[in-house]
Amino acid sequence: MSEFRLAIESESGVCRASGALGFATAADAHSQLQRCLRAGGHVRIDCSGLERIDSAGLAVLLDLVAFAREQGVELRYVSLPAGVLRLARLSGVEVLLPV
Repeated sequence: MSEFRLAIESESGVCRASGALGFATAADAHSQLQRCLRAGGHVRIDCSGLERIDSAGLAVLLDLVAFAREQGVELRYVSLPAGVLRLARLSGVEVLLPV
């Protein structure tokens, strides 16, 4: 199984996520992604390197939207895999994902 990794490009405000975002990696991924959002301003999370996202991963992405709002951060997800968008649509939460 793949682990979750995050590379933060502080000057561009882009955080590049890669690996797996699922039940086994959700807690660690959530912590890493919160650090990314603490930089403030406009943050883009590039999801093009994610190999797998399950429903726990979707929950992490949705929770980060609320966290960003609380912190006054403008968050955008870039290159979300089609599978997670389909899962969000089926779950009725697609409109909550800032893409």
